[in-house]
Amino acid sequence: MGRLALTLSYDGSRFAGSQVQPGVRTVQGELEPALGALFDRATTAVFAGRTDRGVHASGQVVGCDDGRPDLAPEVIAAALNARLPDDLAVVRVERRGAKFHARFDAAWREYRYRFWAGPPAPLARGQVWHRRRGLDVAAMAGAGESLLGTHDFASFAGDGEGVPWSARRGRPRGTVRTVLGWEVVELDPWWGAPSSGGTLIELRIAADGFLPRMVRNLAGALVEVGGGRRRPDWI
Repeated sequence: MGRLALTLSYDGSRFAGSQVQPGVRTVQGELEPALGALFDRATTAVFAGRTDRGVHASGQVVGCDDGRPDLAPEVIAAALNARLPDDLAVVRVERRGAKFHARFDAAWREYRYRFWAGPPAPLARGQVWHRRRGLDVAAMAGAGESLLGTHDFASFAGDGEGVPWSARRGRPRGTVRTVLGWEVVELDPWWGAPSSGGTLIELRIAADGFLPRMVRNLAGALVEVGGGRRRPDWI
């Protein structure tokens, strides 16, 4: 049987994360029933990467068995979207070979984290980390340059997975990851430039994989640098 690669977009505000968990609403928990209804059998969805509570996605790739080889990919996408809630959508369906695995075949993943340094911005609520004081974009960008390449990111792992006695430290890769790209840039506020000023900043980081809470902790470290409390080489 062939496999499908589904590209998902979702608003993570009302999800407890991407992976199925008992007693809470998740992306996988909404997607698998829709797949099962369309394919008329239980279908497991394998995600390219795990996202935490509140994290949004525009290009999350998911693999599953091709339960309807008789349907065109665009028809499958439309049929799934008719069964999915309004904060989750399939934006593309592609056919892959029987050995396709969304997680193990992924060469890289990318996260984008946004900061708003300025007055209250109601239209950005849920989309940015609001900081009232200014942030030094150049210092934040420079701080991340030392992260490029392969390093042990235990210091940035959440859920206690960076401590020496964590079970993760005994896995083949442990807490070592390779950062392939890093950029900190200014963006134009999509809600319009406020008269009182402010700066919208976006962190873009691509890697071969991420540890739990790694990007959030990196973002927190960047704010320490951007706010002038730490030097860029502190990273």
